[in-house]
Amino acid sequence: MKKHEKKSGRAIPTRLNILFLCVFLLFSAMIIQLGKVQIFDGETYKNEVEKRENATVSLSVPRGKIFDREGNPVVDNTSLRTITYTKMKGVKSEDILKTARQLVDIIEMPQEDIAKLTETDKKDFW
Repeated sequence: MKKHEKKSGRAIPTRLNILFLCVFLLFSAMIIQLGKVQIFDGETYKNEVEKRENATVSLSVPRGKIFDREGNPVVDNTSLRTITYTKMKGVKSEDILKTARQLVDIIEMPQEDIAKLTETDKKDFW
């Protein structure tokens, strides 16, 4: 009877050791896979991110139309093109000003529209 009790008492730690070994092997495989992705495939993923960050989108801007019950348009929108600039970390004010001056040469805006801009509108852009 005593031998039987010792045998069942040792089976639980052996099972736990097997479980710990399985968990260790799974985590090791996961860490190896992560290292492979970062070390060997890292440059590929970095290039993919850079392509998506600097995407130029030139599509028309369709807007919704509102019709009355006879089917006549009540509200009809015209599409406008916009330029959006997102300031990234580490970008200095001088760089933003340089970019703005380069855009001035490209963007055409009638003088009467420029005259309509208020100081608040101008501050929103800067």
